[in-house]
Amino acid sequence: QAQSALALVADGLTLAPVLPKLLGMYGAQTYLLLVQNNQELRATGGFISAVGQVAINQGRIEGLEIADSYTVARNDVDHPRSPEPQERYMGIPLVFLRDANWSPDFPTTALLARSLYAQDAGVPVDGVATIDLRAVQLLVGALGPLEVEGADEPVTGVNIVEQVQRFWDQPLETDLTIENAGQEWWKQRKDFMPILAQAALGRLQSGHFNPLALADAAEASLAERAVQVWMVDEDAAERLAALGWDGGLHPLPGADYVTLVDTNMGYNKVNAVLKRAMQVTVTWPDGPAAPALSTVRVTYRHPLVVPGYVCDSSPQYGTTYTDMVERCYFNYVRLYVPGGSELVSVDGVEADSVSSQAGERGTQVFAGYFVQEPGSEHTVIFRYRLPPEITPMAYRLVVQRQSGSGPLPLIVQAGDTRFATTLVEARLEWMPNMQTGGE
Repeated sequence: QAQSALALVADGLTLAPVLPKLLGMYGAQTYLLLVQNNQELRATGGFISAVGQVAINQGRIEGLEIADSYTVARNDVDHPRSPEPQERYMGIPLVFLRDANWSPDFPTTALLARSLYAQDAGVPVDGVATIDLRAVQLLVGALGPLEVEGADEPVTGVNIVEQVQRFWDQPLETDLTIENAGQEWWKQRKDFMPILAQAALGRLQSGHFNPLALADAAEASLAERAVQVWMVDEDAAERLAALGWDGGLHPLPGADYVTLVDTNMGYNKVNAVLKRAMQVTVTWPDGPAAPALSTVRVTYRHPLVVPGYVCDSSPQYGTTYTDMVERCYFNYVRLYVPGGSELVSVDGVEADSVSSQAGERGTQVFAGYFVQEPGSEHTVIFRYRLPPEITPMAYRLVVQRQSGSGPLPLIVQAGDTRFATTLVEARLEWMPNMQTGGE
């Protein structure tokens, strides 16, 4: 914990010149918090389930308001048109704040979210941050057991996910369930969020917690992109990007680049159990002076067996939270690679869904859509040619793990050199020694 605290302090020195402004020392600052449920995976981490507004003045949190994301929506003003796949496979014609995180590049998403929040809530903000269930686990675990009004036991980092699902099934301090209440249940299904947030804020303000444990949790949350932060202030935004805390796509010039991005389009929580693994193979079949051929194989395993289940992508809650986990996986998969890469083929997706186009931050993005039944394994294979400047003698690879997606088993084979790991943190940079064949 002390090592994590020191690492966080060292990184914090990068932000030191802008911290007074960010902490409201020169005037109150307002920040937008996007609470993402990564059990329903979206590009920047998960479905935006709730929205928070945080006011900071003179280094103190003066206000914290959490609301259901569905309540931040005005129908009397114009909204942007949805990306074509979102409209085609999810039936969403316009972008509201809850579905604003289509881009995996968080600064891009943050700009859109800030604009929509100003329009629909009437509040301009000075920055945008995300937090997902993984970060909640870490931070609640560090703060210690929280007494939450209406909960039948203290909330801890160990039981927080189970408690969230229980609160969703039956809102706090009521007998409402989806089976006996319908619309009334829907209105109260997220009532636990502001109550839990206030319990955590109260513990912070009381000072009765282990600061080293909290620093450890914060450092892990930022390293894993369970928390992402973007600021309007350009100096602060650049410093956050340098630390890797801004959730942005960060390819390196002249290097190979792979980022796998999945978007759950089935209105369900299948990502609570889904497992992914990725293998990257790079060869130079026509010699070292010719463009390399890259093959990326992604394997998805849905471990729950549901006999006779019929896939249905229409929005429906079922009878319990667990019911939304035991469903088919409707996935729009994107692979971000170096700009100038040329797609050869994609296997494992619907033929009419395949696309190749320029992506954010100078990348190229290949995409496709598939449906996976419970209890099955599914493989998607991308084959493409890399730009000619990526040679075996100077080969270097950057892999970024999608926020909210969990640890990613990874195998890389570049020429005769092989490397295997499980990617837990947000980013991996790897440079094999091609001349000796070592790793």
